[in-house]
Amino acid sequence: MRFILIMFITVMSCNALASSPEQVVSQFWQALSHDKNEKADITRLQKLFHSDATVFGVHLKEGKHNLMVKSGTDFIELLNKPSKSGFYECEIVRKVERYDHFSQIYSVVETRFNQEKNTPEFTGVNSIQLVKTKGQWKIISLFYQVENPKHPISVDEGISGRCI
Repeated sequence: MRFILIMFITVMSCNALASSPEQVVSQFWQALSHDKNEKADITRLQKLFHSDATVFGVHLKEGKHNLMVKSGTDFIELLNKPSKSGFYECEIVRKVERYDHFSQIYSVVETRFNQEKNTPEFTGVNSIQLVKTKGQWKIISLFYQVENPKHPISVDEGISGRCI
């Protein structure tokens, strides 16, 4: 009986992961966050991404923008190793648009290596597209860019350190 109850709870929690685009994005930030010497929650990330997902990332390196393009699977694999420092994502701004089985979310996220630190290590802007397939919302594409100090990211009504 206990086994059946555990299986039921597991199945229900997996379904709850994808009940709305907003919940998927919240789960995404939580799955990326981890303590020192740990790694992202790979199993949860695999459930959140569509099998055909693509991830685009722009990093500023030596004053130049570098574009990374990976499949969702390859992106998740990059995260599948313990890190020497913690990694905590705090979403402070979210704007959602939805039409039928498509949703796009603009998200501003602060990243800290120490969860208790007041100021973030860096801030980034994200554009996340989701598709509803087989009754579940999945990330189909993610574009992120780490903040360029020459072009600060507007946080509108967001408050640094107050995660939504």
